[in-house]
Amino acid sequence: MERRIFLAIVISLALLWGWAAIAPKLFPDLVKTQEPVTSTASTSTAGTSTSTAASSTAPATATSTAAPAPGATLAQATPQTLAPVAATSVQVTVVDTPNYTARFSNRGGQLISFRLKHYKEDDGQLVELVKAREPHRYDFPFEIQPANAQLLVPINTSLYTVSDRTDRGVRVLEYRWSSGGVAVTKTYRMSPEYQFGFSAQITPAQPYRLVIGPGIRTLSDEEQKDTQVIITGNGVVQREGKFKIIGREKGDALQLFERPEFIGIEDNYFLTVLRPQQSGEGILRRGEFQVDAKRKRKDLYAALNATGNGIVAGEAYFGPKETQILDRYNLGEALQFGWFSIIGRFFLQALIWINTFTHNYGFAIIVLTIIIKICLFPLQYKSIVSMRKMQTLQPKMEAIKAKYKKAKTDPDQRQKMNTEVMQLYQKEGVNPMAGCFPMLLQLPILWGFYGLLSRAIELRNAPFILWIQDLSDKDPYYITPILMTITWLLQTAITPSTGDPMQRRIFMIMPLFFGFLFKDFPSGLVLYWLVQNVLTIIQQLIMNKWWKDHPKEDPKV
Repeated sequence: MERRIFLAIVISLALLWGWAAIAPKLFPDLVKTQEPVTSTASTSTAGTSTSTAASSTAPATATSTAAPAPGATLAQATPQTLAPVAATSVQVTVVDTPNYTARFSNRGGQLISFRLKHYKEDDGQLVELVKAREPHRYDFPFEIQPANAQLLVPINTSLYTVSDRTDRGVRVLEYRWSSGGVAVTKTYRMSPEYQFGFSAQITPAQPYRLVIGPGIRTLSDEEQKDTQVIITGNGVVQREGKFKIIGREKGDALQLFERPEFIGIEDNYFLTVLRPQQSGEGILRRGEFQVDAKRKRKDLYAALNATGNGIVAGEAYFGPKETQILDRYNLGEALQFGWFSIIGRFFLQALIWINTFTHNYGFAIIVLTIIIKICLFPLQYKSIVSMRKMQTLQPKMEAIKAKYKKAKTDPDQRQKMNTEVMQLYQKEGVNPMAGCFPMLLQLPILWGFYGLLSRAIELRNAPFILWIQDLSDKDPYYITPILMTITWLLQTAITPSTGDPMQRRIFMIMPLFFGFLFKDFPSGLVLYWLVQNVLTIIQQLIMNKWWKDHPKEDPKV
């Protein structure tokens, strides 16, 4: 019997995983992403150019500098003179939009700050997507790393001249510097949203890569070490429609990816990626940095190699992993809700809709839990009826076991005993697995909720009541995990059992095990399970009263 139950559980899980794999094909509208909006970062509709050898060179021309012609791509804004060009003082340019405030420095023509206006850290400060650095470092986003190591410092620490203009309603920042032997131009076309255009070119052409990172965001002490809930600084890359996550601590220190659609760095809630229009290979490279006197941390850089003519151009996304925004820019694959992502996405859309009425995501979770409970009631009702029947059949089953008690080591006799038990089930119309199926059905829902609550930025910092001020974080006082454990134990106590002492002990241990496991899970997930337990207790009490008045649901029993 135990082997059959175990086999049934394995088969059920396999079916659930299979469903998660084929559901997107059966219901494409549920996971369909919209076509990306053409960013103001470029007026060209061309896709990623075929990369050429990064080591190839191209001759430089020595004519006057000119702004790109109307309709030209970013990559066509080429430096056309090798006369020395440099600024005499540091200049910080601020780009302020309704969604973010970006700061660019003419020291290296780099992005030194990118603050999101609609998202805050736990200390109340706006989320900063450019990690803080020591004063001597110059590896800010859009750093150039040339193959010629002698150029690394001057290219990234020299003072560039700045051209700040508006082109057809788009703010364009152009940074230029030339040593006389090498000229560099960087151009940024800033969009009101989180995606903006960029380009870089070195003349004469030579191998280099354009880099963002290391890591993503300035992290709190609690975030410095990844946990089962918090994941910070993993690499992401998408090629040929296939999305891949690269752990920041594992794998090769340097990884190359041919023809990436986008490449960058993520955490649970935020994303910084480069989407090339003209570039060579994509790169993820690991570095190790000192956190404090005792700790070091490994973080990733993401980069694009230059083409043979010394150009890297495309679009960058620095922003939240918000479903609608990512779908709009065709970055939806970066929002991963785990094994049952389709369920997580569905629940997220449901919660967002319910929240328009409740104006509190905690109450929205309660409402959605009630809806799920109503939908699952027919199955759970059959489960309770089946367990009641099993309880009624227990004396007959014990009689069969007593009949073969002296033949425990005889496989033939054991087989005969199991056959008689199965015949009893068939005669009485009882399915021994009916009691387990509702619990198995809860697993994908639970995993979907887990992925949703630990990765949906819509629920980040979303308060519920009193001490729960962030449904995506653990309960600071462990009150909801304790209540969840107590209600689960109560639910187990009033649920009909088959009389098997081992099974009864397992059912009593499970609440304690899961209660300890859930203590560090998002409080929104614990809230869902707590409400499920309360509803199940109410349902069980009603069923117990109903069964007392109707002791024979089936004439055979």
